[in-house]
Amino acid sequence: MKDSIKIIFFIYLLLMLLILPLTLFSQASDRNYSTLTFSMSPRYELPLFTDSTRFGNGLSGDFTISYKPPIAFPIHVSLNLGYTYLPLKLSWANPIHNILAGVGVGVDFRFLGRIAADLYVRGGYYEGILENLKGEIIYGGNPYIDAGGGLSFYLSPRLRMGMGSSYRQLFGKPDDFLRSVGFYVGTSYRIPLSGSIDIAPAETKPARLRILKVNFDDIFPVFYKYYDDHPIGKITVENGEESKIDDIKVSFYIKQYMDNPKTYRVEGPIERGEKRDIDLFALFNERVLTITEGAKVSSELVIDYRIKGLEKRKTMISTVSIQNRNASIWDDDRRAAAFVTARDPLVLKLGKNLAGVIRNQPVGVLGKNLMLTLAIHNALSMYGMTYIVDPNTPYREFHEKKQAIDFLQFPRQTLEYKAGDCDDLSILYAALLEALSINTAFITAPGHIYIAVDLGMTPSQANAIFYNTDDLIIRNGKVWFPFEVTMVQEDFIKAWQEGAREWRKYTPLGKTGFYPVSEAWKVFEPVGLPGETPGIEFPPMEKVKVAFTADIKRVIEKEIVNKVKDLESRIAKSGNNPRLINKLGILYARYGLYDKAEKQFLKIMEKSGYRGIALVNVGNIRYKKGDYKGALRYYEKARVALADDPKVLLNIARARYQLGNYEQSRKLYDRVKLISPALVKGYEYLGTGSKSSSRAASAEERGSVLWQE
Repeated sequence: MKDSIKIIFFIYLLLMLLILPLTLFSQASDRNYSTLTFSMSPRYELPLFTDSTRFGNGLSGDFTISYKPPIAFPIHVSLNLGYTYLPLKLSWANPIHNILAGVGVGVDFRFLGRIAADLYVRGGYYEGILENLKGEIIYGGNPYIDAGGGLSFYLSPRLRMGMGSSYRQLFGKPDDFLRSVGFYVGTSYRIPLSGSIDIAPAETKPARLRILKVNFDDIFPVFYKYYDDHPIGKITVENGEESKIDDIKVSFYIKQYMDNPKTYRVEGPIERGEKRDIDLFALFNERVLTITEGAKVSSELVIDYRIKGLEKRKTMISTVSIQNRNASIWDDDRRAAAFVTARDPLVLKLGKNLAGVIRNQPVGVLGKNLMLTLAIHNALSMYGMTYIVDPNTPYREFHEKKQAIDFLQFPRQTLEYKAGDCDDLSILYAALLEALSINTAFITAPGHIYIAVDLGMTPSQANAIFYNTDDLIIRNGKVWFPFEVTMVQEDFIKAWQEGAREWRKYTPLGKTGFYPVSEAWKVFEPVGLPGETPGIEFPPMEKVKVAFTADIKRVIEKEIVNKVKDLESRIAKSGNNPRLINKLGILYARYGLYDKAEKQFLKIMEKSGYRGIALVNVGNIRYKKGDYKGALRYYEKARVALADDPKVLLNIARARYQLGNYEQSRKLYDRVKLISPALVKGYEYLGTGSKSSSRAASAEERGSVLWQE
């Protein structure tokens, strides 16, 4: 028995000396985790030496549970259960059955990707069962020892199949019972208990993918979101491998300005000897906006690919230049939109304060958008904002040189400096207006950029309001007015007219561009400027309000003067026709000139057939001023004169509603609904008989009265 044990251990140690050095090349990822492995192995048994004269070739099978501890060396311990069937070459007995149970230790390592090798030695106890020809069952058992090894292939990170051989000896008294060699095939399934497992193939040869050329474009921090799906440059590679490569994956990383590598796949394969241009992408973080001067940084480029199922990797370190946070180019005029930071706290603060200037002002026919633009213009003028041409980066020269690097200011910076060139002021005006939910657009002309503002009205409405529609831009059903931002210290009307003049001059020549900011944001997203908001003292809103009110009057006079002249001429020629006088009064009223409007209505108060009309329209003026009691008095008088005209009844219902007489308002509404269903459309809140839950509808309706013509 002792000699047999020595032989087995000699064989095992010899195998270990031959194969163990390969563990140095085993996959590193397989080392520092623990696993539990379940294995099943059917065997073919060949008795050795003199045992072959007593036993024929047999069959056996093993079930093994192995545990690998979480250490670097790939050792494992195991529990084993086995069964052996051996026919006897003796005439006096039937085949023998052996049941084995034991423990063992071994090494199990993986190399060349999916290939694994294992060696083991086991020992334990076996029980033999034999039935003689008389039918008597004979039992007996002794220790056994087993040593062997094999190779296997991983079908997945957990499942593998393999084959191997082992030497097994069953001891007995006075002589050993059986010595045999077994050849087995089997399968095993491993479960990770800690860490993770993989089957990534090892690289057997250096990567032969060659990077022939690397080109980086200018990288601008303000467009850091843009580069997620727009290239920062490209590389040219050549496949120097012996066959095609596929499953190509590129990873680009700049440590301090990217949270993680930007990783993406390349359409493949790349054939042997083929050259391919590959775009480079990057997902920067907000730290790039802290770069106030150009910087050179180190980048890592990694290309992973497969060749004949094996993974390979090509790595290159290179230097990348990143421009300062205010840098941009003019190859695409929409780039300016990235600087329009409408959500900047300073921009929001100024914008919301200016919105308060017109909050209690009658909007009138000019519309809220124009009035807010006028308020912003007045505030910036009073604040001391000025237009200056930057001698280092003049827009005219840099716009002509599409790749020349320009310096654009964020709105907060322009407010802090109180100065900017045409692009800086365009960005500032656009940010303030967009902060108030007013759509803007950049207009480009030769050597110049300024803005257009959405009036928020239809072309038909604009034609009815504005005398000279040549000063407007109508595109895709929207009406815009152009505004020359460089005239920030000039009169609002002059800045409007100059913007319109430039548009009319260059558009027929095909030399203008029109870029809505909301559309440009889809490509060049706005980014927030980091850092603390500077302490800036805006002009007093009361002073802005005074200037705003004066400018509104001038704008109204500009738009109304020619219309008034036309009507006054017709009135004179008609011998003071009351219909035309009433029309003039309505014109004044629609532009918010209520005193002038009331004078016209009073002129026709005693005219035959016009008393009721005049009373309604004077009541409308009271209503728009918020004097609902005064409006009701005039409406009631008009009701007598016009014999329950439905418009008059609806006006009375609206006035009573504003005074809180909801039930009376409802009754009048129901009456008008029977007489003229179309007239009450939009005034359904009057029929509730109570205070409407939606005050927005009531407030909106207050600014739109039913003028009696």
